[in-house]
Amino acid sequence: MILASAFLNQLNSGNFDIKPIYLLYGEEPLFLRDSLDGLKKQLLSQGYMASETYDVDANFDWQSLQMDTQAGSLFAESRMILINMPKGSPGREGGKFFQDWCQYVQALPPEIVLVVLCEKLDSRQIKGKWVTSIESAGLVVQAKPVPANALPGWCQNQAQLHGLTLEREAANLLADRVEGNLLAADQEITKLSLSLPANSTITAEHILEHVVDQAHYQLFALATAMLNGKVAYSVQMLARLQQEGVEAPVILWLLSKEIRQLIELAQLTQQVSLNQAFNQCRIWQSRQGEYSQAMQRHGLQEWQNLLKQALQIDRMIKGIQPTLNDREVWFGLSDLVAKIAR
Repeated sequence: MILASAFLNQLNSGNFDIKPIYLLYGEEPLFLRDSLDGLKKQLLSQGYMASETYDVDANFDWQSLQMDTQAGSLFAESRMILINMPKGSPGREGGKFFQDWCQYVQALPPEIVLVVLCEKLDSRQIKGKWVTSIESAGLVVQAKPVPANALPGWCQNQAQLHGLTLEREAANLLADRVEGNLLAADQEITKLSLSLPANSTITAEHILEHVVDQAHYQLFALATAMLNGKVAYSVQMLARLQQEGVEAPVILWLLSKEIRQLIELAQLTQQVSLNQAFNQCRIWQSRQGEYSQAMQRHGLQEWQNLLKQALQIDRMIKGIQPTLNDREVWFGLSDLVAKIAR
């Protein structure tokens, strides 16, 4: 098992050894996105073509995937198959598929490469036989969040990749403004690379001038409006953020974060009081009122359904699910915002 940062270094090393199966998992969406994109690019450069994408849920037909992988020898081209399994729960049949596949491919060149994409896996899932089988035959990559104290250094490294030098004071200021959201930090550094000459040194003054704080605060104002049930105002704020250039993945990060928090609260309140749930989730008193409002509008099942809708939008953004254009993504975000607030 390696961290996504080390995996990305391997992809860029120029001497990448292709494995027959990869498991990409973790809590940091930017690292998952970059790892998947980098792996796709590397496989494409070595003759592998993107093939089917399988979305795994409780009713998934593992036999169809088994037939697809067994049919590999009938095709001339090498293929990559993406298995999108957010919850990391293949079940007994899926677990057996992965174990059998990993045993089968150890003696063969990787004509078919399986890429399994998951969200956070707990310690029990990590110790599962299907994960250990993947680790023995391929590679397991963890997309771990960057600790708050390491975020300025991460921002400096990202700036270097864009041919810029980010002063430490500027890095601290940028890290403070994005509050741990790597997608937002990456977006701001990319904007700076487009607006400043090559080999520029970015100072704190540049951050104050170019990294507009207003959009950042509007993001969290959007969260407050949604939780308080202000439907029309929330949708208007979303449109304003879109006009100001805030990217769809950043918006989705915010919505998903709030929905997951509400799911956790709803699950806890089945066992303890709401005040105890707030304490366990470390929700500040200043935000408890808005969460209480949202909890009165929807129950656990509704929040879980909204998280599934957020996943569908995430698949559109990543290109896993085909879309007509970017407007379809923003329409989906607008609908999700309205449902959270309604």
